[in-house]
Amino acid sequence: MGKAGRFACILTPMLCTLASLVCTVLVLAGGTNKSSSLASNLYFFSIDTRNLTLSENVDLPTSLFDDDVKTGFGNLTAKDLNLADFYTSSLWNYCSGTIDEHNSWTVTECGKPSATYSFDLIQILNASMTADELDFPDSVQKVNKAVGAASKVMAAMYVLGLISGVVTFAIGWFGLLSRWGSCVTTILADVSFFFLLVGSIISTALYYTMRTVYDKAFSQFNLVAATGNQMFTLTWLAVAFALAASVFWMFSTCCCSGKRDRVMKTDHGKTKGPGGHKYERVAAPYVGGSGSALPMSSVGKQQQAGFEPYRHA
Repeated sequence: MGKAGRFACILTPMLCTLASLVCTVLVLAGGTNKSSSLASNLYFFSIDTRNLTLSENVDLPTSLFDDDVKTGFGNLTAKDLNLADFYTSSLWNYCSGTIDEHNSWTVTECGKPSATYSFDLIQILNASMTADELDFPDSVQKVNKAVGAASKVMAAMYVLGLISGVVTFAIGWFGLLSRWGSCVTTILADVSFFFLLVGSIISTALYYTMRTVYDKAFSQFNLVAATGNQMFTLTWLAVAFALAASVFWMFSTCCCSGKRDRVMKTDHGKTKGPGGHKYERVAAPYVGGSGSALPMSSVGKQQQAGFEPYRHA
């Protein structure tokens, strides 16, 4: 297989690596720009507060509402509390916005991206109300503490997965030269796959757990928690493409050498040795002639009677 075949052999893992990079970049870009419909609609988790209602056992800030409002606070909505219609959480920040009568979500505000970001609903709602803090169930507070540590590890895994993926794509071109290039690239592809897999597992476990806990804790307040299907589709596509790239890079280390080896093949009765040089069989020195002389098997078939020096009467 020549160089053209070698190029065709590594083309598949290169394309898989590129596809994984594109998906990872979209995951990292989610929620970073409210003006971009693509970025603003990519999130891991969302809270719908449109139907928020408060029961009588919730302590409302006395400095925010007058007596007439407080007497009917069981019918308060998110707008009465100065809350947005929804809140979404991405990798670096959260966004908020409005929902119209056609159920169309429009992002109006996004927080400043931060490497130390973690979704904290308690802090977000209290900041939006600009008043005294509200009390939340213990289950929600425990989840928020765990979210902080998991979010930092998750972000680190995605960043490392992106960096190792870029290095894999760059070094992969050296795979055209030899199988050793493919071997090094395979190791880098495995590293990228590992980081993306860990990041995707953490994000999936984290936000699906948050959805379950929030649904149970806030069911009496009519808050609706949901996960972002588009974001999770992208993150697991990145993992799938990274796995495919790793497998095909490994395949290229044992196949598609790019060399043409012809060893000990005959050509018109002549044999090729190392280097492709032709040679003929050399005749036996005691037979004489060329390679077409009598075969060695005919020697000794015809024998004369032995010489007898003495004869007895």
